[in-house]
Order: sequence, then C-alpha cells, then structure tokens
Amino acid sequence: GADFTPLQLEFIREIHQEPERFPLLVASFCKHIYGQNLVKAALLLALLGGVPLRAPGAERRLRRRGDVHVLLLGDPGLGKSELLRALARLSPRGIYVSGNSSSVAGLTASVVRDPSGEFALEAHAKQKAA
Repeated sequence: GADFTPLQLEFIREIHQEPERFPLLVASFCKHIYGQNLVKAALLLALLGGVPLRAPGAERRLRRRGDVHVLLLGDPGLGKSELLRALARLSPRGIYVSGNSSSVAGLTASVVRDPSGEFALEAHAKQKAA
C-alpha cells in the first residue's frame, strides 16, 4: 500500500468532500498546458482503468481486462508529449516512449503476472544510442 503524510491525507479528505471531484482532477492535471480538457479527462480515465468484463453464457470463465487504451493524435505544439510524460509519472507502471527516442527493435512487451495474479503486458523500451 501507499504511505501518505498527514498533509496528503487531509488533502485527500478535502477532495473527497467535493461534489464534483473529476472536473477538479482534470483542472489539476498539467495545469501549465492551457485547455485540452477533453484530452486530459481521457488520459486520466485511462489511468484509472475500466471495469473488467466477463463473457456471457458458456464463455463466462473468459475475463476481459477493463483497461482503457488511448490514441492521442494532434498538431505539433499542443502538448501531447508533455501530457503523456505527466501521465507516465503518475502511474507506478507507466513508461513514456516516443518514436524519436527509441528504435523499432527497442519497443518490446512481455506477459507477466501482476500483484493481483492477473496477466498483464509489461512494456519495455531500449533507448537509441547517442
């Protein structure tokens, strides 16, 4: 589990009292990037994850992870990379990789068991030699 300071716990309690918590989180994420509230909301929802699903009928034993995937496209200079870097810093398993900093052969993934016993993809990146 996470260890929080008394100040952090008080801040969490204050946010919990807010009737509109999600807009507060969106407004607090990457404040130095103006606007982009829909993009910020989508990224935060992807970070929080979704609800796991079970297939109906005889296939009920099949479980689909509820993870949300995001494809972020846009014109240069809109802060896409900065938003993704900030999101990777928030996630304990987050890794930020751009096409500029890695080779095609350097982007890999492996299947591992996460702490809950579920299978998960673990991303790896090899940086290009300078």
